[in-house]
Amino acid sequence: MSLSYSQQGDRLVLQGELSRSTIPAMWQKRQQWLQGAISNATLNIDLAGVERVDSAGVAMLLRLKGALQQQQCDLVIVASNPQLRAIAAVSGVTDILQLSTQ
Repeated sequence: MSLSYSQQGDRLVLQGELSRSTIPAMWQKRQQWLQGAISNATLNIDLAGVERVDSAGVAMLLRLKGALQQQQCDLVIVASNPQLRAIAAVSGVTDILQLSTQ
């Protein structure tokens, strides 16, 4: 499985698998996908197309949030899937990632 991204309006849309095997390549390209994706000091990241998430995916989102905060930007996660919400809950980071419980 792979992970791809596209920019649709004011959202960075991810599709595929947000996991230990796909994160390193995605993180190395972060300058490319962050460029132009941040509007009004916010990065809206749409995870509706993400089929699988593991703890490395949650860790990447936390690292991304921290990096954005250093630039006075916020991370808004749109359409998180149940798997992401479950891992975040077990890890105690639901509030940090501002995930809805739905």
